[in-house]
Amino acid sequence: MPKILIVGHSGSLNKGCEALLRSTTDIIQRHLHPETIDVISENPPADKNNLAEDLSEIRIHPADQYEPSKFSPGWWQHKFNTKILQRLCPGQPMYHTRQYKPLYQQADIIISTGGDTFSDDYGLPLEVFGELALAREVGAFTMIWAASIGPFHNKKMARHWAKQLKKINLIGIRENKSLEYLNSLGLSENLRRVADPAFLLPAHEVAVEKPTAKKVIGLGMSALVSRYGATQQHYIDSFTAFARQLLDSEETTEVWLIAHVITPSHNDAEVCQAIVDQLDATQKNRVKIIQPGYNACEIKYAIAQCDYFIGARTHSTIASLSSLVPTLSIGYSVKAVGINEDVFGHTDYVLPIQDVSLQSLNSKFQQMVERRQEIIDCLKARLPAVREMSERSGIELAKAYQAWKKNH
Repeated sequence: MPKILIVGHSGSLNKGCEALLRSTTDIIQRHLHPETIDVISENPPADKNNLAEDLSEIRIHPADQYEPSKFSPGWWQHKFNTKILQRLCPGQPMYHTRQYKPLYQQADIIISTGGDTFSDDYGLPLEVFGELALAREVGAFTMIWAASIGPFHNKKMARHWAKQLKKINLIGIRENKSLEYLNSLGLSENLRRVADPAFLLPAHEVAVEKPTAKKVIGLGMSALVSRYGATQQHYIDSFTAFARQLLDSEETTEVWLIAHVITPSHNDAEVCQAIVDQLDATQKNRVKIIQPGYNACEIKYAIAQCDYFIGARTHSTIASLSSLVPTLSIGYSVKAVGINEDVFGHTDYVLPIQDVSLQSLNSKFQQMVERRQEIIDCLKARLPAVREMSERSGIELAKAYQAWKKNH
């Protein structure tokens, strides 16, 4: 029974990260029966609040950004790492990552679960590559779990990252766009095609009542928009106008605003509130902000009560798709395109974030309304295969780890 360490977890204030951790842990337990599961988290208090009852067997460790005293030996090492070493050979373990070396040394398998952090979407991925470099240094089996990877926009860096990725024992790729991209960089042997584990996330019932006589449209908002070529005010104004139109067109329509990330730096609940603030009193009576305090399984239950869902956060759309809810994905990276192509075989239900407007939202929504039954039938037909692909992460890990173990 292996000891497993999970790195790259941002904490449960991001419901996508929580969904990944919950479903990943379930899959690992089914297929590897681990002795222990340790998780390094950027927000242990949030994890304990959201996960303690359901995942009492995992041990959470804080990912403190260790800051050594100025001019101390550690301070000089930190400066050397960030100013010189990372420039000469990007992706070496960061100074604060090395503070966890004793925990790394205890693990047989070290898994990185970042979803899409191996890309340029959040800046250079020095941290996540550094974590796996330390894992290799201590002699652990390494895996990137069900990820979207790339694209890396600088060709020189793309070649460098490709060399680093070839050193990983196993890489699970959750959509074909990333698989094709990595193939173009010369990777194939350590790649396995899987699906996002959150397609297996269960829904836990909470007290969000759907009025039987009403249609509910779920809008999953995101505070992470300005980074992708859309101004936040334009984004808010477009969705506010769309919500007004929905509410004014039918008196039996309700709009549920859903915040999937509530971190201090990216708080979707603030975007939800900004939309409500622009509505009149009559409209506000039929708008509900789903409680940000719910855990990922409870949020999925709320999303499943919607008749239609429009979401920008990837795991909010995975929650709706896996609940047979016709879904429009507001795409800001390769993952929205890739996941929709895998589920539907096309991107008719993806709207690039740069193209968001009242007109485009109306057009895509009407398309979903007209094709509602076709969409539901497609999801019913495709989801069993997608869920099998989600399960495959554990199957492939167990197989690869056993083969690796014979030689180590």
